[in-house]
Amino acid sequence: MERGSYVSPYRSKKMSVYFKGERTRHVITHNPSTAKPGEILHVEVPRLEKELIVPGTLALSFDMVISPDQDADGNALSTFLVNNLAASIVSRYVVKIGSEIIFDLNYSYLYNAYKDMWLTNSTRENAVFRGIQNLHLRKTRTGLTTDVTHESEDQVINDIFKNRYSIPLDFEVISQHMPLSSGLHVVFELTINAKEYVLNYETKDSTSADFNMSNLRLEYETIEDESLQRQVNDALTSGVSYLFDHIHHYKRELVQKDDDRIFVEVGGIDRKSMKGILLIFEDDFDSGRRNSDRFPNPRIENINLTIDSLPNKLYTCGYKEENQWEEICRHFMQEDFKQSQDTHINLKSYYGSNKFAVWTDLRSTEDNLLHGSGKVQKAANKIMLEMKKKKQGEGRYYMHVFIVSDARIVLENKKLRFDL
Repeated sequence: MERGSYVSPYRSKKMSVYFKGERTRHVITHNPSTAKPGEILHVEVPRLEKELIVPGTLALSFDMVISPDQDADGNALSTFLVNNLAASIVSRYVVKIGSEIIFDLNYSYLYNAYKDMWLTNSTRENAVFRGIQNLHLRKTRTGLTTDVTHESEDQVINDIFKNRYSIPLDFEVISQHMPLSSGLHVVFELTINAKEYVLNYETKDSTSADFNMSNLRLEYETIEDESLQRQVNDALTSGVSYLFDHIHHYKRELVQKDDDRIFVEVGGIDRKSMKGILLIFEDDFDSGRRNSDRFPNPRIENINLTIDSLPNKLYTCGYKEENQWEEICRHFMQEDFKQSQDTHINLKSYYGSNKFAVWTDLRSTEDNLLHGSGKVQKAANKIMLEMKKKKQGEGRYYMHVFIVSDARIVLENKKLRFDL
Protein backbone atom coordinates (compact mmCIF):
# COMPACT_ATOMS: atom_id res chain seq x y z
CA MET A 1 0.00 0.00 0.00
CA GLU A 2 1.29 3.45 -0.97
CA ARG A 3 1.32 5.99 1.86
CA GLY A 4 3.06 8.91 0.17
CA SER A 5 6.52 10.33 0.75
CA TYR A 6 5.92 11.73 4.27
CA VAL A 7 4.65 8.67 6.19
CA SER A 8 6.16 5.78 4.21
CA PRO A 9 7.48 3.07 6.60
CA TYR A 10 10.71 3.01 4.54
CA ARG A 11 11.17 6.79 4.46
CA SER A 12 14.76 8.04 4.72
CA LYS A 13 16.23 11.24 3.34
CA LYS A 14 19.80 10.16 4.00
CA MET A 15 22.07 7.29 2.98
CA SER A 16 24.25 5.58 5.57
CA VAL A 17 27.88 5.27 4.44
CA TYR A 18 31.38 4.93 5.79
CA PHE A 19 33.47 7.18 3.56
CA LYS A 20 36.49 8.94 5.06
CA GLY A 21 38.34 10.31 2.02
CA GLU A 22 40.70 13.24 2.47
CA ARG A 23 39.60 16.41 0.64
CA THR A 24 42.18 18.98 -0.52
CA ARG A 25 41.88 22.27 -2.38
CA HIS A 26 44.83 22.88 -4.73
CA VAL A 27 46.03 26.18 -6.20
CA ILE A 28 48.99 25.77 -8.56
CA THR A 29 50.84 28.49 -10.47
CA HIS A 30 50.43 27.96 -14.18
CA ASN A 31 53.41 28.08 -16.51
CA PRO A 32 53.44 30.54 -18.18
CA SER A 33 51.83 32.74 -15.53
CA THR A 34 50.73 35.46 -17.99
CA ALA A 35 48.80 35.67 -21.25
CA LYS A 36 47.95 38.37 -23.77
CA PRO A 37 45.31 38.75 -26.52
CA GLY A 38 45.90 36.30 -29.37
CA GLU A 39 48.04 33.91 -27.34
CA ILE A 40 47.12 30.25 -26.80
CA LEU A 41 47.10 28.92 -23.26
CA HIS A 42 47.97 25.23 -22.98
CA VAL A 43 46.42 23.95 -19.76
CA GLU A 44 47.30 20.39 -18.84
CA VAL A 45 45.13 18.75 -16.20
CA PRO A 46 47.40 17.26 -13.52
CA ARG A 47 47.78 13.48 -13.58
CA LEU A 48 47.76 12.47 -9.93
CA GLU A 49 48.77 9.04 -8.64
CA LYS A 50 47.02 8.88 -5.27
CA GLU A 51 44.32 11.51 -5.62
CA LEU A 52 41.26 11.99 -7.83
CA ILE A 53 40.09 15.35 -9.16
CA VAL A 54 36.53 16.11 -8.03
CA PRO A 55 34.18 16.81 -10.99
CA GLY A 56 33.21 20.44 -11.51
CA THR A 57 36.07 21.96 -9.48
CA LEU A 58 38.67 22.57 -12.19
CA ALA A 59 39.22 26.24 -13.09
CA LEU A 60 41.86 28.68 -14.31
CA SER A 61 42.05 31.87 -12.22
CA PHE A 62 43.94 35.05 -13.03
CA ASP A 63 44.35 38.77 -12.32
CA MET A 64 42.88 40.97 -15.06
CA VAL A 65 45.30 43.85 -15.60
CA ILE A 66 43.79 46.59 -17.77
CA SER A 67 45.66 49.35 -19.58
CA PRO A 68 43.08 52.13 -19.94
CA ASP A 69 42.18 54.10 -23.02
CA GLN A 70 43.82 57.55 -23.02
CA ASP A 71 43.01 60.97 -24.41
CA ALA A 72 45.45 63.11 -26.40
CA ASP A 73 47.06 64.36 -23.17
CA GLY A 74 47.62 60.88 -21.80
CA ASN A 75 44.79 61.00 -19.26
CA ALA A 76 42.99 57.74 -18.52
CA LEU A 77 39.53 57.36 -20.05
CA SER A 78 36.75 55.03 -18.97
CA THR A 79 37.77 51.42 -19.72
CA PHE A 80 36.05 48.35 -18.31
CA LEU A 81 35.18 44.72 -19.04
CA VAL A 82 32.31 43.38 -21.10
CA ASN A 83 29.94 41.16 -19.16
CA ASN A 84 30.64 37.44 -18.65
CA LEU A 85 34.43 37.65 -18.86
CA ALA A 86 34.95 33.88 -18.52
CA ALA A 87 33.06 33.28 -21.78
CA SER A 88 34.15 36.44 -23.63
CA ILE A 89 37.90 36.10 -23.08
CA VAL A 90 38.22 32.79 -25.00
CA SER A 91 37.77 32.88 -28.78
CA ARG A 92 38.63 29.25 -29.49
CA TYR A 93 38.18 26.37 -27.06
CA VAL A 94 40.02 23.12 -27.80
CA VAL A 95 40.06 19.95 -25.69
CA LYS A 96 42.46 17.07 -26.26
CA ILE A 97 42.62 13.59 -24.79
CA GLY A 98 46.28 12.77 -25.09
CA SER A 99 47.21 14.13 -28.51
CA GLU A 100 43.76 13.65 -30.09
CA ILE A 101 41.42 16.64 -30.46
CA ILE A 102 37.92 15.70 -29.33
CA PHE A 103 36.44 19.23 -29.16
CA ASP A 104 37.30 22.32 -31.20
CA LEU A 105 34.95 25.30 -30.95
CA ASN A 106 35.74 28.52 -32.77
CA TYR A 107 33.76 31.65 -31.78
CA SER A 108 33.28 29.95 -28.42
CA TYR A 109 32.64 33.34 -26.77
CA LEU A 110 29.29 33.54 -28.59
CA TYR A 111 28.00 30.06 -27.84
CA ASN A 112 29.13 30.01 -24.21
CA ALA A 113 27.84 33.49 -23.42
CA TYR A 114 24.47 32.63 -24.94
CA LYS A 115 24.32 29.32 -23.04
CA ASP A 116 24.94 31.22 -19.79
CA MET A 117 21.89 33.37 -20.55
CA TRP A 118 19.84 30.28 -19.68
CA LEU A 119 21.09 30.09 -16.12
CA THR A 120 18.79 31.25 -13.35
CA ASN A 121 18.99 34.87 -12.22
CA SER A 122 20.35 33.70 -8.85
CA THR A 123 23.09 31.65 -10.51
CA ARG A 124 24.14 34.61 -12.61
CA GLU A 125 24.16 36.93 -9.60
CA ASN A 126 26.47 34.48 -7.82
CA ALA A 127 28.88 34.24 -10.80
CA VAL A 128 30.88 37.39 -10.04
CA PHE A 129 34.12 35.36 -10.00
CA ARG A 130 33.39 34.43 -13.62
CA GLY A 131 32.78 38.07 -14.52
CA ILE A 132 28.98 37.98 -14.79
CA GLN A 133 28.18 41.26 -13.06
CA ASN A 134 26.37 44.57 -13.39
CA LEU A 135 27.85 47.55 -15.21
CA HIS A 136 28.72 49.43 -12.02
CA LEU A 137 30.65 46.48 -10.60
CA ARG A 138 32.47 45.94 -13.89
CA LYS A 139 33.69 49.52 -13.71
CA THR A 140 34.51 49.33 -10.01
CA ARG A 141 36.66 46.20 -10.34
CA THR A 142 38.89 47.81 -12.97
CA GLY A 143 40.15 50.20 -10.29
CA LEU A 144 39.43 53.10 -12.64
CA THR A 145 36.30 54.42 -10.92
CA THR A 146 35.75 55.63 -7.36
CA ASP A 147 32.06 56.55 -7.36
CA VAL A 148 31.09 53.92 -4.76
CA THR A 149 30.29 54.31 -1.09
CA HIS A 150 32.28 52.39 1.49
CA GLU A 151 29.35 50.23 2.57
CA SER A 152 27.89 49.46 -0.82
CA GLU A 153 27.54 45.82 -1.94
CA ASP A 154 29.74 46.51 -4.94
CA GLN A 155 32.51 47.86 -2.72
CA VAL A 156 32.44 44.72 -0.55
CA ILE A 157 32.63 42.49 -3.64
CA ASN A 158 35.47 44.62 -4.99
CA ASP A 159 37.37 44.34 -1.68
CA ILE A 160 37.04 40.54 -1.75
CA PHE A 161 37.62 39.64 -5.41
CA LYS A 162 39.46 42.76 -6.61
CA ASN A 163 40.57 42.19 -10.23
CA ARG A 164 40.72 38.40 -9.97
CA TYR A 165 38.55 36.21 -12.19
CA SER A 166 38.11 32.54 -13.02
CA ILE A 167 37.43 30.49 -16.15
CA PRO A 168 35.68 27.22 -15.23
CA LEU A 169 37.16 24.27 -17.13
CA ASP A 170 33.85 22.49 -16.92
CA PHE A 171 34.02 20.41 -20.07
CA GLU A 172 31.46 17.61 -19.72
CA VAL A 173 34.02 14.78 -19.83
CA ILE A 174 35.40 16.15 -16.56
CA SER A 175 32.43 17.82 -14.90
CA GLN A 176 29.69 15.24 -15.56
CA HIS A 177 31.46 11.91 -15.09
CA MET A 178 33.51 10.01 -12.52
CA PRO A 179 36.36 11.68 -10.61
CA LEU A 180 39.34 12.23 -12.87
CA SER A 181 42.34 9.93 -12.43
CA SER A 182 45.76 9.69 -14.05
CA GLY A 183 44.26 7.31 -16.63
CA LEU A 184 42.71 10.20 -18.59
CA HIS A 185 45.17 12.77 -19.94
CA VAL A 186 43.19 15.98 -20.64
CA VAL A 187 44.66 19.13 -22.20
CA PHE A 188 42.87 22.44 -22.85
CA GLU A 189 44.03 24.92 -25.48
CA LEU A 190 42.40 28.32 -24.95
CA THR A 191 42.93 31.10 -27.49
CA ILE A 192 42.69 34.49 -25.77
CA ASN A 193 40.29 36.86 -27.52
CA ALA A 194 41.17 40.23 -29.04
CA LYS A 195 40.71 43.31 -26.84
CA GLU A 196 37.68 44.61 -28.76
CA TYR A 197 35.73 41.52 -27.64
CA VAL A 198 36.80 41.84 -24.00
CA LEU A 199 36.99 45.58 -23.23
CA ASN A 200 34.70 48.58 -23.53
CA TYR A 201 36.55 51.85 -24.14
CA GLU A 202 35.82 55.31 -25.49
CA THR A 203 38.22 55.91 -28.37
CA LYS A 204 37.49 53.96 -31.53
CA ASP A 205 40.56 51.94 -32.59
CA SER A 206 42.37 52.93 -29.39
CA THR A 207 46.03 51.89 -29.27
CA SER A 208 46.35 52.40 -25.52
CA ALA A 209 43.45 50.26 -24.29
CA ASP A 210 44.61 46.68 -23.69
CA PHE A 211 44.64 43.89 -21.12
CA ASN A 212 46.92 41.25 -19.71
CA MET A 213 46.13 38.10 -17.74
CA SER A 214 48.64 37.71 -14.92
CA ASN A 215 49.19 35.42 -11.93
CA LEU A 216 47.54 32.51 -13.75
CA ARG A 217 46.70 29.63 -11.43
CA LEU A 218 45.12 26.22 -11.92
CA GLU A 219 42.62 25.45 -9.16
CA TYR A 220 40.94 22.14 -8.38
CA GLU A 221 39.77 19.93 -5.54
CA THR A 222 40.92 16.35 -4.94
CA ILE A 223 39.70 13.41 -2.90
CA GLU A 224 42.09 10.73 -1.63
CA ASP A 225 40.59 7.31 -0.88
CA GLU A 226 42.16 3.99 -1.81
CA SER A 227 38.87 2.20 -2.39
CA LEU A 228 37.50 4.95 -4.64
CA GLN A 229 40.79 5.13 -6.54
CA ARG A 230 40.70 1.39 -7.14
CA GLN A 231 37.10 1.48 -8.39
CA VAL A 232 37.84 4.31 -10.84
CA ASN A 233 40.97 2.60 -12.20
CA ASP A 234 39.13 -0.73 -12.56
CA ALA A 235 36.38 1.03 -14.52
CA LEU A 236 38.94 2.65 -16.84
CA THR A 237 40.50 -0.77 -17.52
CA SER A 238 37.22 -2.58 -18.16
CA GLY A 239 35.83 0.27 -20.28
CA VAL A 240 34.20 3.66 -19.69
CA SER A 241 32.09 5.86 -21.97
CA TYR A 242 32.25 9.64 -21.56
CA LEU A 243 29.25 11.41 -23.13
CA PHE A 244 29.24 15.08 -24.14
CA ASP A 245 27.82 17.67 -26.53
CA HIS A 246 30.04 18.28 -29.55
CA ILE A 247 29.60 21.85 -30.80
CA HIS A 248 30.97 22.85 -34.19
CA HIS A 249 31.04 26.37 -35.62
CA TYR A 250 29.96 25.55 -39.16
CA LYS A 251 30.18 28.96 -40.82
CA ARG A 252 29.71 32.72 -40.51
CA GLU A 253 27.84 34.81 -43.08
CA LEU A 254 26.90 38.47 -43.49
CA VAL A 255 23.19 39.26 -43.44
CA GLN A 256 21.90 42.69 -44.42
CA LYS A 257 19.16 44.05 -42.17
CA ASP A 258 17.06 45.08 -45.17
CA ASP A 259 17.13 41.53 -46.59
CA ASP A 260 13.81 39.71 -46.54
CA ARG A 261 15.24 36.23 -47.27
CA ILE A 262 18.06 34.19 -45.70
CA PHE A 263 19.24 30.80 -46.97
CA VAL A 264 21.31 28.37 -44.92
CA GLU A 265 22.55 25.05 -46.28
CA VAL A 266 24.21 22.47 -44.04
CA GLY A 267 25.99 19.62 -45.79
CA GLY A 268 29.19 17.63 -45.89
CA ILE A 269 28.85 16.49 -42.27
CA ASP A 270 28.74 12.93 -40.94
CA ARG A 271 27.04 12.61 -37.54
CA LYS A 272 25.57 9.59 -35.76
CA SER A 273 23.35 11.85 -33.67
CA MET A 274 22.92 15.49 -34.74
CA LYS A 275 20.94 17.24 -32.02
CA GLY A 276 20.22 20.47 -33.84
CA ILE A 277 21.27 23.63 -35.66
CA LEU A 278 21.75 26.94 -33.85
CA LEU A 279 21.79 30.37 -35.49
CA ILE A 280 23.27 33.25 -33.47
CA PHE A 281 23.20 36.78 -34.88
CA GLU A 282 25.91 39.24 -33.91
CA ASP A 283 25.80 43.00 -34.40
CA ASP A 284 28.43 44.73 -36.47
CA PHE A 285 30.00 46.91 -33.75
CA ASP A 286 32.71 49.55 -33.46
CA SER A 287 35.86 48.63 -31.55
CA GLY A 288 35.35 49.25 -27.84
CA ARG A 289 31.54 49.26 -28.10
CA ARG A 290 30.71 45.56 -27.85
CA ASN A 291 27.74 44.45 -25.74
CA SER A 292 28.43 40.80 -24.85
CA ASP A 293 24.85 40.32 -23.61
CA ARG A 294 23.29 41.44 -26.88
CA PHE A 295 21.95 38.77 -29.25
CA PRO A 296 19.73 40.68 -31.71
CA ASN A 297 16.49 39.42 -33.19
CA PRO A 298 16.43 39.74 -37.01
CA ARG A 299 12.67 38.99 -36.96
CA ILE A 300 12.57 35.73 -38.88
CA GLU A 301 8.88 35.20 -39.58
CA ASN A 302 8.98 31.72 -41.10
CA ILE A 303 11.44 28.93 -41.90
CA ASN A 304 10.84 26.27 -44.53
CA LEU A 305 12.95 23.22 -43.73
CA THR A 306 14.13 20.76 -46.37
CA ILE A 307 15.84 17.73 -44.83
CA ASP A 308 17.41 15.01 -46.98
CA SER A 309 15.57 16.44 -50.03
CA LEU A 310 12.20 16.21 -48.27
CA PRO A 311 10.45 19.60 -47.94
CA ASN A 312 8.30 20.79 -45.02
CA LYS A 313 9.99 18.54 -42.46
CA LEU A 314 9.43 19.02 -38.70
CA TYR A 315 6.88 21.80 -39.25
CA THR A 316 4.52 20.88 -42.09
CA CYS A 317 3.14 24.43 -42.34
CA GLY A 318 6.48 26.15 -41.73
CA TYR A 319 8.51 26.90 -38.62
CA LYS A 320 6.81 30.14 -37.54
CA GLU A 321 8.11 33.00 -35.41
CA GLU A 322 5.66 32.02 -32.67
CA ASN A 323 7.29 28.55 -32.44
CA GLN A 324 10.84 29.80 -31.88
CA TRP A 325 10.61 30.23 -28.09
CA GLU A 326 9.24 26.73 -27.49
CA GLU A 327 11.83 25.23 -29.82
CA ILE A 328 14.88 26.85 -28.22
CA CYS A 329 13.71 25.89 -24.72
CA ARG A 330 14.04 22.25 -25.76
CA HIS A 331 17.83 22.49 -25.91
CA PHE A 332 18.98 25.33 -23.67
CA MET A 333 16.58 24.99 -20.74
CA GLN A 334 17.80 22.38 -18.25
CA GLU A 335 15.38 19.54 -17.57
CA ASP A 336 15.03 20.64 -13.93
CA PHE A 337 13.81 24.06 -15.10
CA LYS A 338 11.35 23.05 -17.80
CA GLN A 339 8.39 23.02 -15.41
CA SER A 340 9.18 26.24 -13.55
CA GLN A 341 10.98 27.91 -16.51
CA ASP A 342 13.10 29.68 -13.88
CA THR A 343 15.78 31.06 -16.20
CA HIS A 344 17.32 34.48 -16.88
CA ILE A 345 15.72 34.49 -20.33
CA ASN A 346 11.93 34.55 -20.61
CA LEU A 347 9.63 34.79 -23.59
CA LYS A 348 9.54 38.59 -23.59
CA SER A 349 13.30 39.09 -23.31
CA TYR A 350 13.92 36.34 -25.87
CA TYR A 351 11.89 38.07 -28.58
CA GLY A 352 12.09 41.70 -27.51
CA SER A 353 15.26 42.37 -25.46
CA ASN A 354 18.07 41.00 -27.61
CA LYS A 355 18.36 37.53 -26.04
CA PHE A 356 17.59 35.83 -29.33
CA ALA A 357 18.85 32.83 -31.30
CA VAL A 358 17.18 30.28 -33.57
CA TRP A 359 17.33 26.60 -32.65
CA THR A 360 16.14 23.78 -34.91
CA ASP A 361 15.82 20.59 -32.87
CA LEU A 362 16.55 17.37 -34.78
CA ARG A 363 16.12 14.90 -31.92
CA SER A 364 13.41 12.29 -31.52
CA THR A 365 12.57 13.79 -28.12
CA GLU A 366 13.59 16.94 -26.32
CA ASP A 367 14.79 15.15 -23.16
CA ASN A 368 18.24 16.65 -22.46
CA LEU A 369 19.18 13.70 -20.27
CA LEU A 370 19.10 11.34 -23.27
CA HIS A 371 22.18 10.84 -25.41
CA GLY A 372 21.89 9.55 -28.96
CA SER A 373 18.35 10.61 -29.92
CA GLY A 374 19.52 12.99 -32.66
CA LYS A 375 19.32 12.68 -36.44
CA VAL A 376 21.66 10.41 -38.36
CA GLN A 377 23.31 12.82 -40.79
CA LYS A 378 25.26 11.65 -43.82
CA ALA A 379 27.77 13.87 -45.59
CA ALA A 380 25.95 13.41 -48.91
CA ASN A 381 22.67 14.71 -47.46
CA LYS A 382 21.77 18.34 -46.85
CA ILE A 383 19.60 20.35 -44.50
CA MET A 384 18.27 23.58 -45.99
CA LEU A 385 16.67 26.47 -44.12
CA GLU A 386 14.81 29.03 -46.23
CA MET A 387 13.97 31.93 -43.95
CA LYS A 388 11.60 34.82 -44.50
CA LYS A 389 12.41 37.89 -42.37
CA LYS A 390 11.19 41.41 -41.84
CA LYS A 391 13.20 44.21 -43.40
CA GLN A 392 14.87 46.30 -40.70
CA GLY A 393 16.55 49.18 -42.52
CA GLU A 394 20.28 49.82 -42.83
CA GLY A 395 23.03 47.81 -41.20
CA ARG A 396 24.08 44.19 -41.09
CA TYR A 397 24.43 41.15 -38.86
CA TYR A 398 27.00 38.37 -38.71
CA MET A 399 25.05 35.11 -38.74
CA HIS A 400 26.88 32.23 -37.02
CA VAL A 401 25.79 28.65 -37.70
CA PHE A 402 26.60 26.10 -34.98
CA ILE A 403 26.03 22.33 -35.26
CA VAL A 404 25.38 20.50 -31.98
CA SER A 405 25.76 16.71 -31.87
CA ASP A 406 25.99 13.87 -29.38
CA ALA A 407 29.54 12.54 -29.00
CA ARG A 408 31.39 10.12 -26.79
CA ILE A 409 34.84 8.83 -26.08
CA VAL A 410 35.38 5.26 -24.95
CA LEU A 411 38.43 4.43 -22.85
CA GLU A 412 39.19 0.72 -22.53
CA ASN A 413 42.50 -0.91 -21.57
CA LYS A 414 44.03 2.57 -21.74
CA LYS A 415 43.07 2.87 -25.42
CA LEU A 416 40.87 5.71 -26.68
CA ARG A 417 38.04 5.60 -29.22
CA PHE A 418 36.21 8.75 -30.28
CA ASP A 419 32.66 8.52 -31.72
CA LEU A 420 30.80 11.42 -33.30
